[in-house]
Amino acid sequence: MFRFHSSISKLTHFGCKSAALICLYLGVASPVLSAQEITSFYIREYRVEGAKRLKKLEVEEAVYPFLGPGRTPADVEQARAALEKVYHDKGFQTVSIGVPQQDPRWGVIRLEVLENKVGRLRVNGARFFLPSRIKREAPSMAEGATPDMNQVKKEIIGLNRLTDRRVTPELRAGAEAGTVDIDLNVEDERPLHGSLELNNRNSADTTGLRLNGSISYGNLFQLGHTGGLSFQVAPQDPDDALVFSGYYLARVSDGMSLIFQGSKQDSDISTSGGANVVGRGHTLGLRALFDLPSAEKFYQTFSFGIDYKNLSEDILIGKDTVASPIEYYPVSASYDASWTEEKSFTEFSTSLNFHLRGLGSDESDYSEKRFNADGSFVYLRSDLTHTHDLKCGSQLFGKIQSQISSQPLVSGEQISGGGLGTVRGYLESQSTGDNAIFGTVEFRSPSLIGAKDDDDSNSDEWRFHAFSDAGLLGIYDPLPGQKKRTGLASVGVGTRFKVREHYNGSLDLGVPIVGQGGNSQAGDIRVTFRGWADF
Repeated sequence: MFRFHSSISKLTHFGCKSAALICLYLGVASPVLSAQEITSFYIREYRVEGAKRLKKLEVEEAVYPFLGPGRTPADVEQARAALEKVYHDKGFQTVSIGVPQQDPRWGVIRLEVLENKVGRLRVNGARFFLPSRIKREAPSMAEGATPDMNQVKKEIIGLNRLTDRRVTPELRAGAEAGTVDIDLNVEDERPLHGSLELNNRNSADTTGLRLNGSISYGNLFQLGHTGGLSFQVAPQDPDDALVFSGYYLARVSDGMSLIFQGSKQDSDISTSGGANVVGRGHTLGLRALFDLPSAEKFYQTFSFGIDYKNLSEDILIGKDTVASPIEYYPVSASYDASWTEEKSFTEFSTSLNFHLRGLGSDESDYSEKRFNADGSFVYLRSDLTHTHDLKCGSQLFGKIQSQISSQPLVSGEQISGGGLGTVRGYLESQSTGDNAIFGTVEFRSPSLIGAKDDDDSNSDEWRFHAFSDAGLLGIYDPLPGQKKRTGLASVGVGTRFKVREHYNGSLDLGVPIVGQGGNSQAGDIRVTFRGWADF
């Protein structure tokens, strides 16, 4: 938001209609000529002086309609205003057009362009971000430049992309004539963030609790780069789950970022089909993220990248252990979009993932790991969520997730069903599949605490909800004892809260409608909880 002081408006007043009348009639060369003696005149030419930001054709198109015989001071004013409008429409709001003293009887009208430049650019209030770096990210406001407000808006959006920094420009008349001074007022916080979470999102035949933690810093080397580390562990038995991961995000240009990420896993994960998969391996990935053209209520991005996956898994079948190591290089292309309306919010994401035969392990390694898999796979994974505000503060939430694949997939590329993210009431990763679709419908009550109107800044929230989840998974070429299709469905209730901005929790009671044996019988109640704090 821009705040223009009254002094800045004075810079644009010298070209008003009254000035045109004074310049044309009281400032003529002949002292005996009066306004009453001139009712109209012939304008053969407009001479525009100082126009550096517009092309010659743009200037000509602006003043051309006001050439010819029978012209009056009103036509001169309209020509001046038309030319000034061209500047303002192109974003040069500090430019003004004036009509100097002259004799209109010669048919040549002079217009003077005052392209007010930036006299001083100051950064105020920055504590954790270098003022010099902020200035470099706002080149259209550099000292000596004529500010393009369209570009200024884009640069301010870019400066405010970091969640810990808010920059607001303020323009005022400069100390020197023909200049403006710009203050970039900064409100920032230390860009250090972290979280710690305890939950019971466990898979079959593993201990119940999971502890997750993460930490990140959002202004590494004063470049606006972000680095982060995270972990997941089963505190009751680390052999059940132990995962470490990290990432580095660097913005390399306007609209493009690079992210390097990696993870190391050492855990036991139970899958369907009578076999336990003991997973030990690591993954490295590099992606390019692109900001696509967006609007005020619409934002979209595209990313493209490649991963290196080295999974040293052992398959336990009864008392026998079969080594099943594999390494490969999957490629992915993803598109994400979000829409914000007055009473709704929608998110959509889709990713195309593929791998070419010949990269990494041999075809025989794939077939040993998964029957009829050959390492040349393609699959499309998509998500669509929508939140709609209802009367009295209640909400309706819906979500659809899907995956479509071309052939049997190795375990690292399959989609899993069951648990908090897909179908509540079941264990995490209750079933896996090559293809799947999941759906969720959830009604949320009005918040019992927090803001009561739009002007209230209290962000505390406590809602109750009722839900229905369902999913269908399928696999290609099932082995004896495996199901070709697996259905999941549940209903339940729950609650979520957020207090003091940093403390969060959720509790869901899900009842499976379709039993899957073991710990997920139809009609059983499964309680899933999460509790976490962040800063």
